[in-house]
Amino acid sequence: MRRRPKGFARPARRAVVLDPLADLSRADLGAVLYAARQYGEAASGYAEVLSLNPGYAAGYGKRGLALLALGDLAGARAVCASKPDYWVSMQCLAVVYEKLGRHADAQAELAKMQAMDGDAAAYQYATIYAQWGDRAKALAWLDTAMRVRDPGLEYLRSDPLMDPLRQEPRFKADLRELNFPTD
Repeated sequence: MRRRPKGFARPARRAVVLDPLADLSRADLGAVLYAARQYGEAASGYAEVLSLNPGYAAGYGKRGLALLALGDLAGARAVCASKPDYWVSMQCLAVVYEKLGRHADAQAELAKMQAMDGDAAAYQYATIYAQWGDRAKALAWLDTAMRVRDPGLEYLRSDPLMDPLRQEPRFKADLRELNFPTD
């Protein structure tokens, strides 16, 4: 992952300053910090989002993913399990359970997602398989995501969950095809 320029999060931080009660501005800041691998700040930011709006379902899974990246598997599991029927939480739980050695639970979370979303969540399945270390299935689901133009592809360039695939030629080809801007 390339280095972020100094002040990369400044616009997102400024939005929070301008409207400190806007939960979505805080969620955007959390997303920027997560993509920049500043997981501690991202987890704290999502905690603030949830304190402002406990009904923001995505915040649980996103906070869980930040905690997962920090190595706090128990914390990630607890946060994601508090909203278990939301797709980001299922994604988080599928990865966390696998890392905890709970293979059947991990598979159950993935199956639950697939039953709910079908191919529409192809990008998320690719992230799960990438984190499980199954590059072949991750790349196959990434191919599906490209074919169906899964909206999750907007995160491909910076998504930490995709880091295990970054050196794969097929992954690099997908990045080129999506024509992300370069710095």
